[in-house]
Amino acid sequence: MNKITSKKKIYAIVICYNSAPAIEDLYNKIDKDLFDKIYFFDDNSTDDSYEIAKKFDWEIIKNEKNLGHGGNLKKAIETAFIDGADYALEIHADNQYDPNSIINAKNFLENDYALVIGSRFVNKNPFLKDGMPFLRFISNKLMSGMTSKLLSINLSEFHTGYKIFGKKFYETVPFKKCSNNYLFSFQIILQTKYFNLKYGEISISSSYSGFRTSCGYFDGLIYLANNFTEIFFYFLAKIGIFKSTIYKK
Repeated sequence: MNKITSKKKIYAIVICYNSAPAIEDLYNKIDKDLFDKIYFFDDNSTDDSYEIAKKFDWEIIKNEKNLGHGGNLKKAIETAFIDGADYALEIHADNQYDPNSIINAKNFLENDYALVIGSRFVNKNPFLKDGMPFLRFISNKLMSGMTSKLLSINLSEFHTGYKIFGKKFYETVPFKKCSNNYLFSFQIILQTKYFNLKYGEISISSSYSGFRTSCGYFDGLIYLANNFTEIFFYFLAKIGIFKSTIYKK
């Protein structure tokens, strides 16, 4: 039983691709009392991630082929809820986000929220405090602010890898129809809004001083362009002109 709430089972789902240097530090950082079970999903890494992960006490699943960030996360979400989770926290194996920030979500977890987003922009400036690269800070802040205004979604950050998925999300949202790449993480927020599910936001801490994995600037530009495309399709679905696959159950 986790120490956050006695009413809900909380699983951690660690998503990994080529994060060998950070795995031991991540494992030691995780407060095991916050979770009922910890899964580790290795997306067919080409480094020693899988071998290092086997040294620690979590349930390891290694993909036979690389599924992509979204594909690996789909598998992780489904595995957790089939296994009895009420909530599943996405944790990146590069140790950028503090997994123990989930303690801030107690109120949301006890009130059946479908999705809880971890934001680096709540109550502090992450560029100054956590060392987020300046260009990443500016692009993330501007894009998140614009998206919030356009879609009337009350979130301070959209482009974060820290998410808590609830059973209502799993049962309602056709997330398996989303992209297998990083776009998945943006699409599921739009889906949550489209299906009128409860969502919330908590403050999280992060670190940029050590090892980390992230897409390059060119891939980041493509990701941002795809975000605008997804916003366009969201509006088409809302007004009933055209409903893309991710909004069809």
